[in-house]
Amino acid sequence: MLNRDTVSSEQLGHLGLVSATIRELGIIEKIDKRLELNERKGGIVTYGRRVAAMVLNGLGFMNSRLSMTTHFFQDKPVAHLLGSEVKAEHLNDDCLGRCLDKIAAYGVTKLYSELAFEVAREQGLLSQRLHLDTTSFVLHGRYDVEVPDEAPTPDYGYSKANRPDLKQVMLSLTQGGVANIPLWMEALDGNSSDKSNFHATVRKVQEFTKHLHSAQDGLCFVVDAAFYVPEKLAQLNNVWWITRVPAQLREAREWLKSPVDDLSWQGFDDNYRAVTQEIIIAGIKQRWLLIESKHAYARELQTFQRKLDKKADELGKVLWHLGNQTFKCPVDAANTLKPALKTLKYHRVHYDIVPVERYTEKGRPKPGTSKTVIGYKIQATYSSCLEKITREKQTLGRFILATNQLDVGLLDNHALLLQYKEQSCVESGFKFIKNNAFELDSFYLKTPARIGALMMVMTLCLMVYNFAQYHMRQCMKENGEVLPNQVGKPVENPTLKWIAELMNMIAVVTIDTEDKRLRIVTNVKKVHQRIITYFGQHALHIYGLSPELKKVDINHANYKNLLHWCEM
Repeated sequence: MLNRDTVSSEQLGHLGLVSATIRELGIIEKIDKRLELNERKGGIVTYGRRVAAMVLNGLGFMNSRLSMTTHFFQDKPVAHLLGSEVKAEHLNDDCLGRCLDKIAAYGVTKLYSELAFEVAREQGLLSQRLHLDTTSFVLHGRYDVEVPDEAPTPDYGYSKANRPDLKQVMLSLTQGGVANIPLWMEALDGNSSDKSNFHATVRKVQEFTKHLHSAQDGLCFVVDAAFYVPEKLAQLNNVWWITRVPAQLREAREWLKSPVDDLSWQGFDDNYRAVTQEIIIAGIKQRWLLIESKHAYARELQTFQRKLDKKADELGKVLWHLGNQTFKCPVDAANTLKPALKTLKYHRVHYDIVPVERYTEKGRPKPGTSKTVIGYKIQATYSSCLEKITREKQTLGRFILATNQLDVGLLDNHALLLQYKEQSCVESGFKFIKNNAFELDSFYLKTPARIGALMMVMTLCLMVYNFAQYHMRQCMKENGEVLPNQVGKPVENPTLKWIAELMNMIAVVTIDTEDKRLRIVTNVKKVHQRIITYFGQHALHIYGLSPELKKVDINHANYKNLLHWCEM
């Protein structure tokens, strides 16, 4: 008899795709090989499966923090996702906490880098070009405890999250390859500086990759302006780099202010043009590229005009107030005006100090009575310095890139710009991790060692997400297929997060009878079946589909039938 006691359902959604990706990459086996479970002390769930559980929670997009993993799996088909030997009650706080301790003891960066480079090598994703950047995570706690050597020290520092009142830790990511997966991560102290961390990370990655023949020669790091410290760059050997030159540097400041007609421009496209030169700084021979962007010029011109208008308004108010004051002598009036004149950059002030005359006696002045000077006032007007403004406008939309790769045949000027623009891939990773749906923007763990380990799990979530999304898009590209986006239009590059929304109704229904238990995956439409086939045999098994499932091609030609497929 079917009733609420014999029929139950569990939410599967897109988690089967995440689980299939974890298995495809062999993450569970790779972790278990390094973190041995002691069954004699009561261990049930292997450390690889514990990490996989946290990754599933992190990529659940359910506004459920990793600290709530136990609750997250209460309505999920754990056996489908992690294996029949794992139950939701096994994934308690103690189980996951001990896993974080084990990761910290092994070494957070050591474990992750070994996993990431092994995965990248197996999947053919290694690249000679690596992008490096850092971000901060705020901590809600005092953390007045002794910190182990390998753990990040919570401390106050420059807060990229605009919360200087809270302690923080830093996360350093190095990403690369066509799938843009993080290949290296480090949990850093909260008060650490990019000007020191970047160079140390480059040396560590370079040392780690020496045994990897595909990344050993010609390794190139793309880093932001904090990396450009000439004295530290001189200490890096046998590594190429691309970075932005700080505008405060004397040589850069002079070049950025060069009149536009004095430069020989090389056009790249409708937006960018550049000028190049070779320069030696701190003994390093390098190529500089002065870039000018029309789009950046338009944005900066608006900002510059607002700044001019604001300065003019402020100057007008200052002169009005000064003009309504009476001074005892001309010297006092001039001295009061001097501070305002010193701040002028794009305006000129024209002023006169005039005497203020009045009759000193009360009543109507008598014939022949003359006025007496009782003080002095400032009569001032201002005007724009058009020459300075025009010269400043000519330098808007400019920045300088630098590289120690002087061979234009190996790296031409346009490629140099394009590679630097790809630096946004790391920022996208940080944005993904800090997304509200991911719920990893702040930590509530008790120990710094566990914080560092959790940061490794977060980075692993990003690796799985980026690889799954890249793999899915490659399959679609190879077959010339499309999927519906949020407004029902066909797209060739959907995000995995949107796929999660598309598959959120898929569930596992369990029917218990007197002699057997029947489990059925429901609400799998034909468009879902097509997505599942992208992720291989593991995904087909998890969703209960036949390994010989006939593929339904969804391309531009037959896209008009897609909505019908979604309903079937």
